[in-house]
Amino acid sequence: MPSPVPPADRPRWTSAKYSYLALGLNGGCLIVLFANLLTRNEFWQVAVALAIGLLLLGGLSAFQARRLRLKERREL
Repeated sequence: MPSPVPPADRPRWTSAKYSYLALGLNGGCLIVLFANLLTRNEFWQVAVALAIGLLLLGGLSAFQARRLRLKERREL
């Protein structure tokens, strides 16, 4: 039987940190899209791809925040 991995010295992220990360990533998505719209950038495909990537990462972060929030409520 393998030995258990000792816990790391650094604290784990809470659901609030993941929520703030999701908010920042989704806000970054909007900033990229609005900046592209206002500057009439010729490379709009890159801006849209970057915005979609930020939106997906923000969604994953929000999903992780939701999972942790449910787990934190069960522990109380």
